[in-house]
Amino acid sequence: MSEQIPSDADLLFVETVSTGTVHIAVQYRPWHLTPVIQTVEGGGALVALAVSPTVTRCGKRTFPQFERDHVKTNCFRDEQLCRACYRTLAPADQERAFEHETPDGDEDDEPEAAA
Repeated sequence: MSEQIPSDADLLFVETVSTGTVHIAVQYRPWHLTPVIQTVEGGGALVALAVSPTVTRCGKRTFPQFERDHVKTNCFRDEQLCRACYRTLAPADQERAFEHETPDGDEDDEPEAAA
């Protein structure tokens, strides 16, 4: 069973441009992580962060900072969500995967109240 994500950590959604699949990554707060500084030859820690991949819950390595193959998003249809990423979430976190905006005119929007 997966460990629950801290409530103050953010879920990030990263869309694969070619397929439209939206993967989940977790942005932890500094106090959740053990400090790790990696350097790149000829650069420093900031360069390392700029070229480091964002690893999604399913293990996909993405580079949304370059906006070529992957982009950060917060607006997508529920069907686009990567099933493998979703399955890695603890039951208490699964609802958070659906806390995002949906495109206008989407049939999955909340039903209107009966008149």
